Amino acid sequence: MTSCCSILLKRGGPGAALLVAAQGCYGNARGGTGVRSERTNRVMNVKSALIVAVLCFPLLFGCGKKEEQKIPVLPAAPEHSLHRDEAQLPNYDGLIEEYRSILAEDPNSLAAIVALGNAYFDDRQWKRAIMMYEHALLLDPRNADVRTDMATAYRNIGMVDRALVEYRTAIEHDPGHLNARYNQGMIYAHDKRDFRAAIHIWEELLKLAPSYPQADNIKSGIATFRKALKKGPQ
Repeated sequence: MTSCCSILLKRGGPGAALLVAAQGCYGNARGGTGVRSERTNRVMNVKSALIVAVLCFPLLFGCGKKEEQKIPVLPAAPEHSLHRDEAQLPNYDGLIEEYRSILAEDPNSLAAIVALGNAYFDDRQWKRAIMMYEHALLLDPRNADVRTDMATAYRNIGMVDRALVEYRTAIEHDPGHLNARYNQGMIYAHDKRDFRAAIHIWEELLKLAPSYPQADNIKSGIATFRKALKKGPQ
């Protein structure tokens, strides 16, 4: 995931400046510049979590006894920037086909569904990512990481109000989901221009996690918004 319109916070690394964020680089649940969730920094650390998921989800969701399938690992995306180097990006087409082939054999593999949604997300195919995340949430409705990434995808197709609803739901299921809170504040600050709401959300986030990777940017943003509010109504 790169580029200014890819995400809020998803899988990116800690450190996108508010200026960049204001231009659209939000995070994901997986935790990158655009933060996914502390991975939760997109928390399906596809390397470990998906492999574990492949082993566990058939038991949890009654998929029956099947030969274990190893889901391909999604390579780490380069650091988010305003301009992404296409030559450095993973081969999303190949990954997408691999995930789809797994789902052709096991349509209810939650791990593969989420992995496919993540691949679509990282390739900026927002509507397809949403479709896969919605499917995943039918199987695991309390998965705050998936819901956070889905909310970010909604934001990236202009459905800001729906994104806020999904962020709120993610936080209800997981009050400690920091990236959902961060992204929620970003939308209020830069899409809604509701600085008071953004300040409130980010202050709550800092109470929960004073050492949050985006803490310095959040403090700077809060200070900037307070100054703007003193100058008069927005």
